Amino acid sequence: MNITSSCKLLAVVCLPTIVCSAFVSGLAAADPPPAGCSSDYAVPNQLTITCEPGAGVGQHAYIRCRDIGGVLHTRIGTTVGANGGWSRAVCATGEYGPV
Repeated sequence: MNITSSCKLLAVVCLPTIVCSAFVSGLAAADPPPAGCSSDYAVPNQLTITCEPGAGVGQHAYIRCRDIGGVLHTRIGTTVGANGGWSRAVCATGEYGPV
């Protein structure tokens, strides 16, 4: 393999990961919860947001997780309704977070 083909291979393999990592890393790992809501990280690899009635309407929990290959993934929970409630985002099997 010559240098030109090595550089092309490196660009094909690494560039998407670098670009995707830069894009995803622009997102916050954990924004402060909305007023009337609280965040719970007590269970490893998951985030639960609990909101009082009328608080956090339309919001959802999200957590950034990293898989064993180092790729970042964003996991999103269900949306909080007008009556409050909770939203839980969980890393997939083999991932860890928040990162």
